[in-house]
Amino acid sequence: MRYLSLLATVFAFSAVFNTSVPAADIWWPGPDYPKPQKASSPAWLLTQKLNFSRWDGGPLEVCKGMLSGWPYFNAPWPSVVDATSRWYDPETVELAEAMGYNFIWLTFNVGYSIEKERHQWDLLRAYVDACHARDIRVAAYMSSTNMFVDDMFVREPQSKEWQLLDEKDEPIPYGAASYTRIGRITRVRADLTNPEWKAYMKKRIDAAIETGFDAIEYDNTWWVIKGKRSEKMLAEFLKKNGFVDTREARFIFQIEVMKRLFLEMLDYARKRKPDIVLFANVNRPKYIIGRGCNIISTEDGYEPGYYRFQQSHEIRSMDTLKPVWEDVFVDIDAEPFDPEMLVTNLGRLRLLKGLSEGWKPVIVEFGGRRNGHRFLNHYPPLGFQLAIGECNAALASLQGFQEGLPLLHLYERKPEVMKIAEAVNKAHHFVSEHQGYFLGARYKADVAFVTDDRLPVFQGKLPREGFLTDLIRANIQFDVLFEDRISKKNLRRYQCIVVYDAKLISDEALAVLISHAREGGRMIVFGQTGAMDRWGQPREENPMPSGGRWKTARNEMALINFIHENTTPSFEVINCPYVLFTITEGGQSGKKGFVVHLLNYQKQPLVNVRVRCPGVEKLHLLSLTPGCEQIRKDATGNEWVIPALGVYSMLVVEG
Repeated sequence: MRYLSLLATVFAFSAVFNTSVPAADIWWPGPDYPKPQKASSPAWLLTQKLNFSRWDGGPLEVCKGMLSGWPYFNAPWPSVVDATSRWYDPETVELAEAMGYNFIWLTFNVGYSIEKERHQWDLLRAYVDACHARDIRVAAYMSSTNMFVDDMFVREPQSKEWQLLDEKDEPIPYGAASYTRIGRITRVRADLTNPEWKAYMKKRIDAAIETGFDAIEYDNTWWVIKGKRSEKMLAEFLKKNGFVDTREARFIFQIEVMKRLFLEMLDYARKRKPDIVLFANVNRPKYIIGRGCNIISTEDGYEPGYYRFQQSHEIRSMDTLKPVWEDVFVDIDAEPFDPEMLVTNLGRLRLLKGLSEGWKPVIVEFGGRRNGHRFLNHYPPLGFQLAIGECNAALASLQGFQEGLPLLHLYERKPEVMKIAEAVNKAHHFVSEHQGYFLGARYKADVAFVTDDRLPVFQGKLPREGFLTDLIRANIQFDVLFEDRISKKNLRRYQCIVVYDAKLISDEALAVLISHAREGGRMIVFGQTGAMDRWGQPREENPMPSGGRWKTARNEMALINFIHENTTPSFEVINCPYVLFTITEGGQSGKKGFVVHLLNYQKQPLVNVRVRCPGVEKLHLLSLTPGCEQIRKDATGNEWVIPALGVYSMLVVEG
């Protein structure tokens, strides 16, 4: 009765604005399409750990690079242009196999007309077959909004009406091109709500399926409420639902429009090929769009390691730059530890895993490089292994990147890059050997971190970005929970709950959180939690900050202190801040217990690393780094010692 009374109270608060509308009762323009389901996804997607890479190439990739002003294509390097054009020669499939990849994407559509892109499609037929012969699955890379104006406006004159317009009814250019190098705008955005544009996209899907692709990957995902057409769509949405216009409501509408595009494309593709997979490259704060796909994917991320990060997006003269092949180490005896030099992606990976609905694979590219630009450098060997290890620890997959100079050196089988390829293969082989620890596994978390899908937690300077990184650096084990996972049963799994600025949250989820605290659950609340409902509509009275059986935090340090006071960790690394870890459990290994994924951000082996694992008598260390497989109890019997800790290890705690 107490819970029912509470629920009624919460509904009463929100009813003032009449904004508590269940998702099923929300009016949207156009039809609804089914969401991706685990049961309808192909076995190859779910029964293997994906080792994935971009595999961009062919004449289309060269043309795209030249008309985008990208390094090595404008001004063009003849050797890079030649290697990229020939990238789909059959023998390069051996390179993908040599690096241990079992899933790659191929350039299929970049924004030219169908007539002009058919040449590339014909090239790809034999390449797709060669990949399949080696058990490598392939995705067709497509652009969801890009149009190259010189070609499209001539061969498809009606495409002038497909452009996305701004508030001045001017076309919106693609944003990541260097038009100053070209001297004019060459790429514009299409309006992905335009029926004729969507019909054109579906013709490309038909061609990809006929070519034999297993998946479709969309890039350039972007739509904004600016022009008269988009403002009219928003106004109709608000009026039909009785909503008021807020910044948050606009965000929700914008995201939902993009997500619904992919639901429509997936529905169309599955009617042609039932086991097709669809995913999209989406960047923050739009990760929630991945809910309309079979895979969660982004290119947000940074080369992990211990170094002073400086983002470099622009390369001036390529002729003055030389690639860096070797791992560079910081002398840990020469300076005190600086947490800002610990560059990690584990916070973002946990957030993305929170969007996965418990089954969708997560694939992430770490595009920010320690040295220069991703068009200039591969990761060095141990850096590449650390990046793969980070994704392993987060039950995700690293997306490789081969473009520009790295592609040329791989195409030439340059000895330095083949050493990198060998290191990548060893990391992927290690995953294959121990695949049962990854498939079906989940985080063993002490803390539920509740936030909303606007991702307010991502703030601050790159690459730290926000509070999730602070939690990671403190080796706090947490799950990111969005409101679809907030239930009384689920919350009981955690030692405490941190509600972080969940400004947009449904009445149902809010009621469960309040009830959990009233029934003795340890919970702390920060920020504007509960100020709006799920659709960005203000609550006149918000029950969350008004006081209750939960604590409130004025700053993020109070959240850290609350976690330490209300959790008892099952594993600790003693006085070694260069090591981060993630704990997972479950999986298909058939063994009970849990796994600690240990990451050494120094990369060279650390000596005599001490760990604590209370109540455990049997540990087994699996190490990617040769000669780093030993662990022993210390003289007191209370701690364990790892004599040499490599770049990535799995500590198996049995029983």
